[in-house]
Formats: sequence, structure tokens, C-alpha cells
Amino acid sequence: MPDTAQDVNVEKLVGERDFWRNKAEQFMEVSRSAAVFERSFVIRHGSMKQRQQYHELARFIKSEEIARREALGRRYLAEQTLAAETAEFEIPRDVAHASINLSHDQLVKDAVSEGLKSYEDAIASGREFLSKDSLQFLGSAGKPFGADSAIFKLATSPLLLAPIIRYFGMFPIMTGFGVTLAKNSEFHRKSSQRLHFDPEDRAQLKVFLYITDVDANSGPFMAAAAKDCEFLFERPDFVLDRQEDSVLADGALHEYHGPAGTIIFTDTCRCLHGGGRPGERERVMLSMEYNMPTYLGAKLWEGDPEAERCRTENIRVDNPDEFMEALLAHPKTG
Repeated sequence: MPDTAQDVNVEKLVGERDFWRNKAEQFMEVSRSAAVFERSFVIRHGSMKQRQQYHELARFIKSEEIARREALGRRYLAEQTLAAETAEFEIPRDVAHASINLSHDQLVKDAVSEGLKSYEDAIASGREFLSKDSLQFLGSAGKPFGADSAIFKLATSPLLLAPIIRYFGMFPIMTGFGVTLAKNSEFHRKSSQRLHFDPEDRAQLKVFLYITDVDANSGPFMAAAAKDCEFLFERPDFVLDRQEDSVLADGALHEYHGPAGTIIFTDTCRCLHGGGRPGERERVMLSMEYNMPTYLGAKLWEGDPEAERCRTENIRVDNPDEFMEALLAHPKTG
């Protein structure tokens, strides 16, 4: 076998260390700021600058769809019978999270009962459920919660849609919902128990419904105001990753406590958030997700080879009206 060993001038390489280090840093700076418009790359690896560039392009390409949804949102608020509890309810833009106790509302009561039954059935069955570190997934859109479910009726109701439309300034896409169980027995450092931003867009609303009573000892959901998180996006080296609580100023993190039936609206792309941390009791919660056409699950342009990601594709509604078709953003069957 030939001798492939090469003479290496170690002193020369060591002497040029700073030169090559600078070259590597320059390359990383260019690669992290270069425009990238491939959805999979952006959602998994994109820098904040690349994410901003992607969504600016998406808003340009989808300007007609956005204008259509803006008009649709105005019509919805004008034509639908809005629930008194949320007819004027606002999610402040600078805070980007807010809660309301709707435990007395019948739609919410029915959704809580249905979610609680899914939890009780899961326990009784003894089956293994899909889990992601600290969370177990007990059911989601279409599996088993179809168009006739109480959870679907709540998720598509004016009770929730009115505040969402006002926050987005347009009619949203409901991209998924599901019931989760947080056992709160241990802390997983790479899980959603730690503070994080969601990666789907520059803004996204998740609506959380407590199915069980939640206090400081049952893994409460927590979030910081968007205005207290913006400084992170200005850092050139910032990437979307789990964050320590210490990244925020003292008192910036708000814990949401409340009875079953408490609703929490949160912009999870603008607000650091987390929950389900170790406590004395389990927490069962329904999570409903709403997006704009610019979110990374939707195709950027015609011919995009990557499939769209929308967990409501399993929902089928008979004779949907214009609002329902826009909300589900998938074609009706038959």
C-alpha cells in the first residue's frame, strides 16, 4: 500500500490560524445572510435575515390572496353573529398574548368535555400514544376529531375567529389542532418546556384551551410579551433554538393559571413561550393553530415540489361556505 503521508508545515498553519478563522467567519456570514427561498431549508436552518427575506417574498407573491383574505375578514366581522364575550376582545400587538375565562360558554364546555373524554379514554386503553419529549398527543384534527366534533365547532366559531381576524388583519388558515397531555414528571431540555419561538412565520396565533384546571403546580403555559423578545431578532448570530429563562429580564415571563375553560391567544412566532414543566399534577390542553398564507407550510409558488403541510387536511365538511373553505384551505370532497 503506497505511503500517502504528506509533510505538513504545522508552524505555517498555526501562523495562518487567524487568516483561516476570518475566512470561515466571512463564509458563515455570507451563507447565513444569502437569500434562500427553499421552504424546508428556511424552516429548519434559516437565519433571522433569511426568514425575513422569505416572508417578504411570500407577501409579494401572495399579495392577491392576502388582499382577498383581508376583504374576507372584514366581511366575516360584518356579516357573522359575533359572540358577546369576544366581539370586542383584542390581542395587543405589542404584547401579542392574552387570555379570557370562557368556562361558562357552552361551546367551550362541550370542547372541554370532549377533550377530557379523550384523556380518560387514553388512560383506560393503556395504549402508547405519540409523544414528543414532555408531551403526549391524545388526538388531532380528523384523528379522531372530525367536522362533527365539539372541538372543531369551537375552533371554527366566531368566538375564536373574531379576535384572530382582528390580530392578523385578515381571515386566517386553521392549520391544525390537537389535545396534548403534559405529565409534568421531568424536565426535558430540548422540549417545548424550555422557552422558544415557533418557526412557521413572522407571526402566528395559537389558541390554547385548558381542559384541566391549571395552577403553578400543573405545568402552566407561559409567555413573554413580544416587545420584550424583539431584541433577540436583532442579534446577527441569533437562531431559533431553545432559550434559557435568563435571556429575559426579571418579571418578563407571564404564567397563565386558570380553570378548565380558560382560553389563551398567543403569537408563538413573536413571543418566547413554553410550559408543561415539572409539577404535582398532569395538564391536559387543546392547542389550535392559525396562520396567514405566508406561513412555511404553504407553497411559495406554483410548481413548488414540496407538499403543503396542513393538519386540517383530514377534516371533511359537507357543503362548506366560502369562509369554511378559506379557513381549512383545502378543496372539498366529491
